[in-house]
Amino acid sequence: MNRQNNITLIKGEFETEEAKDILRNLIDFKIKFHQIKSFNSELKFGEKDARSMARIIELKASMQKMLEIMEEAEANGYSLKIDAKINIEFQRQETQILDHMVVSH
Repeated sequence: MNRQNNITLIKGEFETEEAKDILRNLIDFKIKFHQIKSFNSELKFGEKDARSMARIIELKASMQKMLEIMEEAEANGYSLKIDAKINIEFQRQETQILDHMVVSH
């Protein structure tokens, strides 16, 4: 079993509008994922998921930066080469291990 894996998510040269659509959709999807996760946490536990809320702020900042890059590229007549990889690494889930532990008296 390979504990570290890499997947190519985006690779190629794109016109600025194409690049903007691809990246905006990807970031929007991640923002919605964290909004739903936080909403579900609020329903179950009475409070928003702090990690998801922090991640939403980070993703919105990334969106803004991406849009600025797209504007600059478009204003200067550039296309964009994008190479986005996902690195996946196996890690033990400590919370699940604790959930399944039996406490003996």
